[in-house]
Amino acid sequence: MWSRIPTLRSRVAPVSHGDYLILATDGIHVDFAERLPFGLNPQALADHISAHHFKGTDDSLVLVVRYVGRTHAPDSF
Repeated sequence: MWSRIPTLRSRVAPVSHGDYLILATDGIHVDFAERLPFGLNPQALADHISAHHFKGTDDSLVLVVRYVGRTHAPDSF
């Protein structure tokens, strides 16, 4: 029936202006990052990953965000 959710692990990684963060569920082949096209905006990249790396045996989700830098002072939230 339902499989057990694995233990979640948090990671901290430095990011710089223009970096991408890509999250994909298990409905996407694990090797998707080996063949990514350059120069796409986040939506086009998510669409590409979904179209070319979907397993077809499960549902899938791809989230692509691009870090554009800080726009607010840290204490202005």
